Amino acid sequence: MTDLNELLDTARSAGEARAVDRSKINFGGVDPLGLRQINFGLMDRVLPDLNNVASHIRPYTLMAWAWRRVRHVLERGKRQSAKPEEMRDFVDRIEAIYAWSQFLIDPRADIPGAQAMRPMLDAKQYRFGGEEWEARRNMRRYSTGFISPLNYGPSLRTMGWLIPVEGAAGIFQPDASLDPVLDAFERGFGAELGHEAFNRFGNVVVRRADAERWGKLWTMDKPRAAEAKAMFTRLGGERAAPARQKGVALVQAAYANLDDEEATYEDIRVRMADRAEAWDSASDRPLAADEWRAVQIRQLFRLALEGMFYWTIGALLPGPRSTTQLARAFIGALDKKSLADSAEAWILASKDATNPVERLRALQGVLRDQDQLPAAIVAALALCLREAPNQGHPFENPDRLPLSRAKREAQGWGELTPAGFVCHMLEIWIMAQHAYWSVGRGLADARNRGKTILRLRIVMDEGGWTLTPGTTRQGNPPEPTPDRLETATSLLVECRRL
Repeated sequence: MTDLNELLDTARSAGEARAVDRSKINFGGVDPLGLRQINFGLMDRVLPDLNNVASHIRPYTLMAWAWRRVRHVLERGKRQSAKPEEMRDFVDRIEAIYAWSQFLIDPRADIPGAQAMRPMLDAKQYRFGGEEWEARRNMRRYSTGFISPLNYGPSLRTMGWLIPVEGAAGIFQPDASLDPVLDAFERGFGAELGHEAFNRFGNVVVRRADAERWGKLWTMDKPRAAEAKAMFTRLGGERAAPARQKGVALVQAAYANLDDEEATYEDIRVRMADRAEAWDSASDRPLAADEWRAVQIRQLFRLALEGMFYWTIGALLPGPRSTTQLARAFIGALDKKSLADSAEAWILASKDATNPVERLRALQGVLRDQDQLPAAIVAALALCLREAPNQGHPFENPDRLPLSRAKREAQGWGELTPAGFVCHMLEIWIMAQHAYWSVGRGLADARNRGKTILRLRIVMDEGGWTLTPGTTRQGNPPEPTPDRLETATSLLVECRRL
């Protein structure tokens, strides 16, 4: 109501009409149907507390060591305490020096922030102090730095590398059991520890030559044996969450079952989602494989519907169409031999037992092909509806279209013709779902005084469904949500467990 009251007050005080700036509307929305959150909920049942960025051991060690070094500076300087901002600034400095050093020895280093660090790469020295550093530091804290919530920050805490200091927001200490690990890490560059960057709070200057030399001493790709052991203990060992222990064991079992030293994480992903008969022995397949297959089925379902949304935008580019016209165009792109008299005998009678990862890849391969896409969507949905559970999980909100809800609705449409079934899909799973989430997110943006982002792409007009003004192209096709497997396999390789 606050925004409305402000508008009313402005209108009352206006003496006459006046020109206003043209509204600047940006197109956005990576989740047009609101289906993606369930993906994350399912992933948390297999590989919780991981993301798609934190895939190396050394940043965990570095951040734990940096916070231990804070204690060293306090004790060495005989200071009882320091301001929280001083301590955080010190840790941020070490993290930034590390990132700088790694990009100096390898511009393609696999850590976040390559573009943000680019201005530092040509500098002969850098002063960690003043307005420029403060702006860079604050930006890195929330975006490209290791401690950022987007990168290593969450798992540093949930995996037990850093422990929050009670009563001191934003201040951490390393787990005491990590001291031997941090000692081993420190010995690798012990001769450099006299530099003021490692020994004092406040402004310091670091020369490029120093950073480049340090970069070769604490390089990303050579974690020590002690680091690897500590990481595996927290990743899939006795200190890991039970769900992640089972998920990591599944990754290892799938790799062992493939019996191929050159197997990629894509090969592992497929084997993890295979039915028991595809394994050398059904007893080799861990129970967690059922959870992983459910992750991939949900991925496939989400991509199939977003693919249908993407196809619909393409179908509406020439002009408005009714639901019936869209359904006819969709059905018209299918092989007539694949159709049946009813949806029950067509899409609901499928006996498909294909690995969902293979269906996912096939769907990805034709997303830009308006003629081939409908057949891939039908094949994907047939498999998803066949394997859909009867009951949803507690975290599956009904308005995010859980597979259990989709299955019930699809069964209710079983007596319809294929075209009638597609009409219901378009109106309920695509148009209504899109309008619900676009309007909801738009209102949330407005309440938070966010950017003006137009998420709604399709609306009903006199001529039927039509694209919102400004939508002049199909845009980029949807992509699967990364499922954390690459992160898990990368860490397991560095742990020498894969």
